Amino acid sequence: MGITELTPDYRGLIGLEGKHVLVLGGGLGIGRQTCLAAASVGAKVSVVDMDQDRAKAVAEEVDGLALTGDATDRAAVERFVGEAVRHFGPIHGLADIIGMSDNGPLSEVTDELWYRGLDLNLRHAFLALQIGAKAMTEGGSMVFVGSISGLRSAPGHAVYGAAKAGLANLVSTASLELGPGIRVNVVAPGQTATPRVAERHPEPDYYDKAAAQVPLGRVGRTSDIASAVLFFLTDLSAWITGQTLVVDGGAGRRFAYTKL
Repeated sequence: MGITELTPDYRGLIGLEGKHVLVLGGGLGIGRQTCLAAASVGAKVSVVDMDQDRAKAVAEEVDGLALTGDATDRAAVERFVGEAVRHFGPIHGLADIIGMSDNGPLSEVTDELWYRGLDLNLRHAFLALQIGAKAMTEGGSMVFVGSISGLRSAPGHAVYGAAKAGLANLVSTASLELGPGIRVNVVAPGQTATPRVAERHPEPDYYDKAAAQVPLGRVGRTSDIASAVLFFLTDLSAWITGQTLVVDGGAGRRFAYTKL
């Protein structure tokens, strides 16, 4: 069978004009920037966050729908997905930005911390894939934010790294089961200046020290990660699925080297 070459209309591929994008964890940091990015190219945005005030504030910014709920609870996910569909119609794009780490030595990880880490970094993705996919349109896209911690190892990252590594494999499997109708991909950020990182590292020279390890000379901005998420939500990535895109300014290309 022959293949007919096409020259796409890239203006149309970039836009999400009139399409419905649901953002989990959309009230802060990378999630908020993803909502702004999607709205800037014409998408109708449903903003989900645990914090009602944050969800409402971002929804007002993008003229979208504010939804509140725990994305690790099946009933809550079914509820807010249903509300989003009733308000804006079937979902074209779903972006799951949720994640949080409790760092510490493996020897000190309690059962509570282990299961909390899996819930905060993996369970919500499992539920989003199961429930969200049923509400999506043909040709839709699901994007999950992982981490470089799921691809590289670091002391103290046992729980977070294991969960994010599991996310990459979960998405890879989902891409096989949900294709050809739905694409599924992961964006894996490196060190990024988010509100939560700022709370955890208040020292004034923290980002300068981190930037020294990055070939591009700075840590990531939330907009850097949101731009990668937006790429996967649009048809610019129409023939990409099951992939993990590292967005880290090149930091992960280094290896330990001692000059002899």
